Amino acid sequence: MPLFYFHLRTPAGLEPDEIGLELAGIEAAYLEACRTIPGLCADLIQEAGSPSRRSFEITDAAGTLLMEVPFSEVLDGGGKPARPPKFSSLAEQTQILIGAVREQHEAVAATLSETYRLLEQVRKACSLMC
Repeated sequence: MPLFYFHLRTPAGLEPDEIGLELAGIEAAYLEACRTIPGLCADLIQEAGSPSRRSFEITDAAGTLLMEVPFSEVLDGGGKPARPPKFSSLAEQTQILIGAVREQHEAVAATLSETYRLLEQVRKACSLMC
């Protein structure tokens, strides 16, 4: 599953999400942001006033901005998540999918490289024992 990061944009700047979440897709990431906003707002009101000037910037593992979810979008809708926005074009959806495939390819390549390294160690150990 792809990894999504939910960076918090505030009037003071960007608070990066260092952990991220594995979710089924961008629509699931949008709904997760919408579910998180009401609970986060209670804390924000006590700390820094109106949360309506904040938003989540959802990015992929490569740091590409996929979507912005303004807190006001959820707060003005009575806390109910709106329907996830449609991609503006097939090209945009394709670009996101290419990024996810690229990320998976890099992970497989790293695993394969580590496997070859370990196999070489085993081969050397066997040649010393024989």
